[in-house]
Amino acid sequence: MNEPLRSAAGSTEYRLLDVNRLGGAESALVLVALSGGGKRSAAFAHGVLRGMREIHVRPEGKDSTLLEEVDQLAGVSGGAFPAAHFGLYGAKSFETFPEEFLYPDIEAYVWGTFLLPWNWDWLVNPLVGTNDRMTEIYDQLMFRGATFADLARRGRPQVSINATDINFGRPFGFLPQTFDVICSDLASVPIARAVAASNGLPVLFSPVTLRNYRGPECPLPPAVPQYARERAQNDLRARALLEILQRYSDPEQVRWIHLMDGGISDNLALRVLLNDALLMDAQAEQLRPELLPVRRLLVISVNAEAPPNPNWPRQRIVSGFGQIISAATGAQISAYNLETVIALEHTVDNVVDKLREIRCRQGYRIMDYPCDDVAGKVLRVNLADYDEPETRARLLALRTGLTLPRDQVDELVAVGEAMIRRNAGAITRFLEAVPQASVAARAQ
Repeated sequence: MNEPLRSAAGSTEYRLLDVNRLGGAESALVLVALSGGGKRSAAFAHGVLRGMREIHVRPEGKDSTLLEEVDQLAGVSGGAFPAAHFGLYGAKSFETFPEEFLYPDIEAYVWGTFLLPWNWDWLVNPLVGTNDRMTEIYDQLMFRGATFADLARRGRPQVSINATDINFGRPFGFLPQTFDVICSDLASVPIARAVAASNGLPVLFSPVTLRNYRGPECPLPPAVPQYARERAQNDLRARALLEILQRYSDPEQVRWIHLMDGGISDNLALRVLLNDALLMDAQAEQLRPELLPVRRLLVISVNAEAPPNPNWPRQRIVSGFGQIISAATGAQISAYNLETVIALEHTVDNVVDKLREIRCRQGYRIMDYPCDDVAGKVLRVNLADYDEPETRARLLALRTGLTLPRDQVDELVAVGEAMIRRNAGAITRFLEAVPQASVAARAQ
């Protein structure tokens, strides 16, 4: 069970803008989202992270790598594994993650949960679920008792593990601001617990349940400040987000939060980033000192999802249990990915406009850069866009479970590395670019 908050300062100082000041370039916010899709997505995402080490950038005239500049790493479902593992172990993850997760037969543990009688606590104890056992497995294999306090101590990047709140069908990010709303201590939450929630496929796994501690004893101010509500009046998405936060802040409405696979609400791990951007936009004036240095906002979406099954529209009957589960979850998971990307691009544009306005009210130059030198970019790194047709078709046809042969894992990792490296030039130019025409230049 999650623990109540004991500090008036909030869950932890493990927040995006705090993390941005701990290292890398303050002028660049780099957010990376790793999609769901079982071990296929985990291997592809691991390869992309490996490739980021080789992309050299100079966002403030100092040598760095793209990986060193990542401020937030979000993962959902299969993508939660490499996100959490890299966040906890850093560069060591590139040596140990394949042996600890990518190569082992994880599905054997899943079957053991259902077939071995000594694992049947979930049948007789209503407070024990199948995902409790998977939490233990992930902890034994990878996380070894680590909590979000350990992630906070590492500092960079901030890691967001995303699940779905089945009460509202909305994404739920294991982040300080989310846990502050329910007056709970994120630092004490085991990483394995969050990953199990994010990967909790319906039917196979039980929900992970959190308690809402918001009430008279909560030391925090209201979850939704008045200025944020006023700022969000003209943005339907921001208003909807703040309404959900308001519900969480009322323990009479929401006493318990039940979490399942994050892919149900957002298989791209982008909607929690979108919500953060909406809140950043709504609270921009209050965050002005922290936001002033920011002149580049880069979001990288790493996506290993497969296209819809081409055979089902040609079949008279789709009746197998596996087919029904795949159709129900897959259709829901993939249906709104494009809309999510479009909404994120729109919100990034809004944040850029707000940053430009804030900076130019401050002065013509901010930290030696023109005040209007602000830009945002959403970069998509999709397995479906790989330019070798035979390899692409073979990899997209791979199953999305938690077990894959070693040679398929290695190929996915290699393709992930290759695809991010092909974007190296565009990334380098974006992070280093200075526009020729600027407010400061025109004023001289």
